[in-house]
Amino acid sequence: MEHNLAELVEGIYHQKTKEYFEEVLSSYEHQNYRSAVVMLYTVVICDLIFKLNDLKDIHNDLKAKKILEDLEADKEDNPVSPDWENNLIEKAFKEAKLLENDVYTHITTLKRYRNLSGHPVLNSIEILHRPNKELVQSLMINMLEGLLTKHPLFTKNVFAPFMVEIERIKNDFSTEERLEIYLESKFLVHFNKEVVEYIFKHLWKIVFKSDGERENKNRNVNYKVLLIIYKRYEETLFEFIKKEIAHFSDFMDENSNILGKFVDFISKYPDVYPLLKEHTRQILTNRIKNKKQLIVKSYFLSDSISTHLRKLDTEFHTTGDFYNQPYAHYHIFEKIEIEFLFNISRRNEALPEFYDLMVSHYYHSGQYNTADYTFDHCISPYFKEFSKEQLEVLLHEANSNPQCYEGRFAKSNHKQLLETAKSLLGDDVEEKYKNLF
Repeated sequence: MEHNLAELVEGIYHQKTKEYFEEVLSSYEHQNYRSAVVMLYTVVICDLIFKLNDLKDIHNDLKAKKILEDLEADKEDNPVSPDWENNLIEKAFKEAKLLENDVYTHITTLKRYRNLSGHPVLNSIEILHRPNKELVQSLMINMLEGLLTKHPLFTKNVFAPFMVEIERIKNDFSTEERLEIYLESKFLVHFNKEVVEYIFKHLWKIVFKSDGERENKNRNVNYKVLLIIYKRYEETLFEFIKKEIAHFSDFMDENSNILGKFVDFISKYPDVYPLLKEHTRQILTNRIKNKKQLIVKSYFLSDSISTHLRKLDTEFHTTGDFYNQPYAHYHIFEKIEIEFLFNISRRNEALPEFYDLMVSHYYHSGQYNTADYTFDHCISPYFKEFSKEQLEVLLHEANSNPQCYEGRFAKSNHKQLLETAKSLLGDDVEEKYKNLF
């Protein structure tokens, strides 16, 4: 317990509060428990004022500004009255939302013990109350955890200021990495488990379950923030999702933008998919089946990555209608989709099946420009890792498809393969596959 107390003291947010708290600790360590309680209450009052000033000066909080002005007026009207302290606590709780219900209760409890410790009681055997060590320790920890160690933004209604700030800075960062650094420095470093869960739950609702004008306008940045928070607290939030799966199984499946982001999230964190309610998984299957770009990412619907890659080969490739167009695509992989498939294949030891798909995707080209595009993105980056069998299939099928070998850049493209092809298949590849070389 003493070790925990020392850690909490080190985490006090405001430097002046930390300095003042040293007097509380000194009294506590010297067993002057009555003095510790009286000083602890004083430190709490000071910390509330510091936080209100921070909210006013740094975060332009109009409620905090109004409260400070009202308190100053109270003190001027009644200079010797302690009523302003009572008003401070009430206003911090009810108006500024600086205090959660439990923290407000702890402060009012502390105030009662402070009054007992600091004010003589004439009709009592013990004129001054004498608190014990355990009580003082409990009061200190409650104040440290509930108020003194918290950033002023996160002692009030945590979600509202967080979302206002995200909306304000949504165009200020060119990459998600820079956004993550900003969020880490300003917000995440102050989050505890309860705040993380609260923020994530409400952010999930805004991203996946709300369709208002403001939600639509900010959905992209809010989704990025959702991903950043989940990545940082994945273990905690995975357990949280398991406990509240009904909330996290709900999404607006008929909104294509929301559906795309929901599938994207599950594709990044596929362990979440088995947690979803059965009806949600059925809806996902139905919504995905006719959307090619979503099919690419939906490997979580298959038994394995290898199965998913073979499924893509079957669903996206077909035969052509003309002698010079023996093959065709139902869908042409975008560069970002190829990178996605490569990454999940590498993580799941399915690169041979990924290379099979890349070979097939190239030789199924139904147009010259498609062949150039698929060679650049499906063949050129990977062919040196192809097996002998994969390279032979590539050359054989491409040699039979005029769309692959008659294009403007076909010869120069295929010359990239020549050295590797000779080393694996022999020096006669140029003669064997004359259309290519």
